[in-house]
Amino acid sequence: MQASEPSNNLERYAADKLLRLSCAELLLGMYVCELDCAWSKTPFDMGGFHLKNVEDIVILTKLCKHVVIDTNKGVQPRKRRKNQLTILSSARRAVSGSNSFKINRDAYPVTKSIKQQIDKAHRLHLTLKADFAEQALKIRNGKEMDLPLLEQSMFGIIESVIANPQTHIWLLNTNPANRTGTDYCVRAAIWAVVLGRQVGLSTRELKILCVGTLLADIGMQLLPERLVNKRGPFRKKEFLAYCKHIDFGVELVSHYPDLDDRVAAIINCHHERQDGLGFPRKLSGKQIPLLARFASLAYCFERLLCSNADGPPTPPSKALTKLYKQRTLKFPEQLVVELIHVMGTYPIGSLIALSTGEVGLVLEQNFQERLSPKIAVLTDSRKVLLEEPVVIDLANQRKSKIDRSIVSSYKSQNTATRLGRDKDLDPRNYSLRFFGRRVSIGPFSVRF
Repeated sequence: MQASEPSNNLERYAADKLLRLSCAELLLGMYVCELDCAWSKTPFDMGGFHLKNVEDIVILTKLCKHVVIDTNKGVQPRKRRKNQLTILSSARRAVSGSNSFKINRDAYPVTKSIKQQIDKAHRLHLTLKADFAEQALKIRNGKEMDLPLLEQSMFGIIESVIANPQTHIWLLNTNPANRTGTDYCVRAAIWAVVLGRQVGLSTRELKILCVGTLLADIGMQLLPERLVNKRGPFRKKEFLAYCKHIDFGVELVSHYPDLDDRVAAIINCHHERQDGLGFPRKLSGKQIPLLARFASLAYCFERLLCSNADGPPTPPSKALTKLYKQRTLKFPEQLVVELIHVMGTYPIGSLIALSTGEVGLVLEQNFQERLSPKIAVLTDSRKVLLEEPVVIDLANQRKSKIDRSIVSSYKSQNTATRLGRDKDLDPRNYSLRFFGRRVSIGPFSVRF
């Protein structure tokens, strides 16, 4: 009897620790030990792995219906954790629910390819950056800005985003932000419009959103430069002074009576949070204007992309993972999910690590198979830059002798490190390269 008890206990222990779950029930931190699909079709190590980020869950959801988890090695399902609340889960339960809004992903069909509009979109980006920097300098020097001048470039970008948002996602991801100056405001405004188009905002709302997001931090131009350029946490007095940029911004746009009131509301509320821990008025949930939530998410996404001040930019997929963790605390969950949906698991213009050890660049999304986009292979398995990139459609590799799959996003340890042939592994080197050869005929240009 005594000899059989350990055996029985071991059997119960084994039965208790393994659970078969639907992929819809997966949580970060779980340890997956069995799949209902072939391991070779996944980028995961055979034998078992922890779910470390949202990307892992998205990949499993695409490839499997059910998995087996080991509860001794990782997080337990929600139904087993009812009495094991964490600080984060408790905070989420305490947050007041936000009013849902109608989402219409089909409001704007794609009418142009990236090739057809990339040159014009690139010019609009550069023009708006230059114009906004000039107007910001005017504000700093005590002059009035020329808002109609900014609107011309803004509205051109809005039309282009409506035609195909992937063009602007490509341009923003292959031209990492300048961590100084006002470029981040322009980039945040474009991210906001991309998100607004995704959920189906009207053209008028997109224009208001773009203007409001662009001008959200315009009051920063009236702060001392030591505050604007400060790195690291503020002291209490510094933070109170920093908060004044909101009042300054609202005051600046009040000089333009034709502006929609929602522009001022975006400026006034773009630092508020879903859980009420933002500033200046600690609004929460339904109290925060809808367009201000779009602007807040756009600015946070842009800040995450630039979060590593001393190294290369944060990969977009990693920034999206961080945003997903902050859902319901800082932003409505709906908005975060829609941003992930339009960007894709691996957004175009982002570097990726392949199962072969090579590094690639995502060129085109495959909306039927999001884990199998069209890519350009940039390096060999030793990370040595190729003379010419090799373009491959991961969804159709029949003619390829090598079976490639995406393992994760790729973040170069140091973009200044030469990878051979005097070139850097930098997306900016490829920004306008993969969409045909540009031929100029007088004032016109065409890509073939």
